[in-house]
Amino acid sequence: MSTLLLLFLTFGSPPADAKKPPPVAAWRVGDAVADEHKKGMLALTSADWAAAEASFKLVLAAEPECGQALTGLGRAMVMQGRAVEALTPLQSATRLFADQLEAHLWHAKAAAATGDRQTALSEAKAAIGVKAGNVDAQRVAQGVLREEKRHDEAHAMLATARVAANNPAFDCMEGVLFAREGKLGDAQRMGTTCSGVPDTTLYSELTREISEAVTRSETEAVPAP
Repeated sequence: MSTLLLLFLTFGSPPADAKKPPPVAAWRVGDAVADEHKKGMLALTSADWAAAEASFKLVLAAEPECGQALTGLGRAMVMQGRAVEALTPLQSATRLFADQLEAHLWHAKAAAATGDRQTALSEAKAAIGVKAGNVDAQRVAQGVLREEKRHDEAHAMLATARVAANNPAFDCMEGVLFAREGKLGDAQRMGTTCSGVPDTTLYSELTREISEAVTRSETEAVPAP
């Protein structure tokens, strides 16, 4: 009699309610739900956030610890103005996959949207740790540091970013810093070097900050009656 048959006769078959093995965390989606994940990614590309959310939820029903799907779901929620809800999948993604840029980046964006500056900065720095020249993560970090008037730290982070990537986006961000500090000449100088930046919102932010700095300067120059 075979050993396998003897074990079966001795112990019987496993009970129907026996616990299944815990899911295995994996960043990339498995083949069984790859098509659904692709639908979710395409929906993100076309800014169909609700469709993306639905697809990623289907993926996570089958693979609850899939990092790509957790991050995609969080991103879709953030883009629908539901940053608080987005924190749940994004916290899971960054906990499980500390080496993934996108997970940290969207966790930082979600935290920033909820007003949690400490987490936003921490996660932005984690994303920068994965890729030092990442513009989006740097932008989140700069936003927090400016609001907290930690200008020296913000300048230092931009100097480090420039070593990693010579990107005019960093000139736009530094120009905003100079404008906040009242250094109009330096801010305007940065404006000439970053005017062709691919993300035009960065240049628009700089021109707005320069305009506001000019207004503040003129107001302060008017003598009191």
